[in-house]
Amino acid sequence: MADIDYKEQVKVFKALNSEVRLRLLRRATEEKAISAPDLAQEDEFEITPESIVNNLNQLEEAGFLESSDVRGPGNRPRKEFSLKGKGRSLVFEVIEDDYLFTFEEADVANY
Repeated sequence: MADIDYKEQVKVFKALNSEVRLRLLRRATEEKAISAPDLAQEDEFEITPESIVNNLNQLEEAGFLESSDVRGPGNRPRKEFSLKGKGRSLVFEVIEDDYLFTFEEADVANY
């Protein structure tokens, strides 16, 4: 059996084990960039901007998002998050005597 990086797998599954993070990930697929202050003002996320940033950071650590430092309203610094590269593809198969887990860049067709 090939060497398996279980720590990396745990990081990915922990990042996906949250309704908030799944909602944030969906939003990142719909918008060019998302930020905690903007999301905290919406009814969809009833948590503090700090909690949103923590969740976005977890998605970044797991390889789903990337961040950039930008200037927001009033020239205040803030982090914006977007999908990493063209996005990620997650495959998880459980079969008798084996399982397959891959996490790689998505091969997305442009329509």
